[in-house]
Amino acid sequence: MASRKASASSYQPNKSLFTLSDQEILTKIYATHVYDNEKLDVESLLIIAENILNRATLAVDNALLGTQATTEQWEEKTPKASFSPPLCTLKHISCEMNCKAGPSDEIAQETTMSILEKLSSYSWDAKAVLTLASFALEYGEFCALAQIQISDQLVNSVRNLKRVPVLLKHTILQRHQQAFVDLNKVIKATLEVIKCIFELEKLSNYDTKVLNHIEVDVYWAIITIVASTTQLSCIFSDEDKKQELNHYAVKLNVILPKLKNQIAICKEQREETEAYRKLVKLFQTSMQITEVIKGLIDPTNKMQPLNDWSTKTG
Repeated sequence: MASRKASASSYQPNKSLFTLSDQEILTKIYATHVYDNEKLDVESLLIIAENILNRATLAVDNALLGTQATTEQWEEKTPKASFSPPLCTLKHISCEMNCKAGPSDEIAQETTMSILEKLSSYSWDAKAVLTLASFALEYGEFCALAQIQISDQLVNSVRNLKRVPVLLKHTILQRHQQAFVDLNKVIKATLEVIKCIFELEKLSNYDTKVLNHIEVDVYWAIITIVASTTQLSCIFSDEDKKQELNHYAVKLNVILPKLKNQIAICKEQREETEAYRKLVKLFQTSMQITEVIKGLIDPTNKMQPLNDWSTKTG
């Protein structure tokens, strides 16, 4: 295991991030992965992260664009009551993403590799969801602090530590409007990609081949979150220099349709597998020939019932 870690740690980016082939990315990230032996309720953590990001991006969009969208468009799910968030892990990831030098694709690559090393014993979908949740914690905290009344002195002190007051000034907020808009767009796209990754992980029970490319998609999701965190930090610091996010958005917009198509194929395969199993069971247990014929004609039970119109009158 030590040799694998050394290989990942010694990686020095010598090519542009967006010219790396999938195989080159796989070669890098495989060195960071050990075993999927860390237990985590990925679904509950994803639910919490999604709830936070949906509300946070909505609040920022409404404030900057003057829209009046509400949360009624979402059906918020509830995590398991017994779920305990891995707060220490989330803070470690947050530290990796926030305590770096300024905006740079090279730094984003190095940070992503460092995060993957820290999460080496988690499944691939868990790596993505943990990184997303760490970002959601940061972004959600900012939005919550920005909305609380200024008269609360405790909140004011926390705001000062988090550099929120800078963004409460209208002129500064307007100056960073486009940066926030770009940030929200890429956050929403990343969330959709990670939700698809999680769904494919669940569907892999029917066909493990669906996960053949998932590692690369996880890499792009995580590095996009890293770049988004850098963008947020630049905004907090009221810096003119920003992290370029358009290239990441373009990459995600290529990945997302492929993931959705793969999910559709997997669901179709699942239906066919379940229909076959049902048919086999029917042959083994049914004593009625009509049930067997029905199973052969319509194993998925999707056909509309046939009517014998010859017996109908006027």
